[in-house]
Amino acid sequence: KTAEPTEPIKEINGSWKIVSALRNGTNMTGRFDFSRFRITFSGNTYSISNPVPFIQAGDGTWTFDDPSYPFKMNFQAHGDTLKSAEIQYPVKNGIRNIVISFSPGCAANTYQYTLEKEN
Repeated sequence: KTAEPTEPIKEINGSWKIVSALRNGTNMTGRFDFSRFRITFSGNTYSISNPVPFIQAGDGTWTFDDPSYPFKMNFQAHGDTLKSAEIQYPVKNGIRNIVISFSPGCAANTYQYTLEKEN
């Protein structure tokens, strides 16, 4: 009997930068300076430096909806309510990315950021 293939745990610890930004499907990458934004994951916590419009305004904790096959990432800033973002975890040009889609509050605006891990 062959074992079921297993999905590797999504390793996201480290500092991530925005390499692509869409708002309502329109590419905003060149219209706004995203170059200084960083989100750093360490265990189940995250911290943000040089904020841009994001699902949460401050630092806090995060979880996947399912550790093996995550489709959502939950963010809870200190003192704020839990908010969920849809995620994808593609490999592009041999580099793992996180694609995160969310609405920061106003349902009329949706953002999609492609994050790439810094070396």
